[in-house]
Amino acid sequence: MKKYIPEQPQPFDPSFPRYCPQRPFPPYRHIPGITPHPFCNPRGHSYGLQEANSDTQVVLPEGWRESENYLYGIDLYNFAYWWEAGEAWEGLWKKAEGNCRIFLQGLIQISISLLKHHLRKLEGLRHLSTTGRNKLRQAARGVYNPEGIYMGIRLDEFFACLDEFFSCFFSHTVTEQTYHQITVKPLIYLHF
Repeated sequence: MKKYIPEQPQPFDPSFPRYCPQRPFPPYRHIPGITPHPFCNPRGHSYGLQEANSDTQVVLPEGWRESENYLYGIDLYNFAYWWEAGEAWEGLWKKAEGNCRIFLQGLIQISISLLKHHLRKLEGLRHLSTTGRNKLRQAARGVYNPEGIYMGIRLDEFFACLDEFFSCFFSHTVTEQTYHQITVKPLIYLHF
């Protein structure tokens, strides 16, 4: 079998709307082991830059609309900057508590599972997509609004999309063609 050599990930929908358009995307999508590490390598796209700390006064989950890092993380995720999305949310995750902390951890794990998808790392994809969805569902149990929306995400729709997207990777036979049979796009739509 021919070794898979990944190129830059491509967004599932390049025309998807942005939620934080004032922050530009990095010049490349980090792929561990392939591209320069964004922070540690002098050639990295964020080398020497301070992490954007525009959310010092924002309280999550209530203030998600004002959280530039949360919204930018959604944009990064939707445009296939999966490693960078995880980094954007990690800063928020470190300060969060309770269901919000669990929810952000779930988003980070889902984002990295899509990077594993891109890299054809089936074991990592299975593990992270499962633990990420479990964390999201665990956090969702604390959501009591009639619309089922948490931090702007309509949870039932997002869960159904993720479940459908990842289901084919849990069969006994996963081939290269499996990675190309995309029936749904696991994008994050925000409801303001």
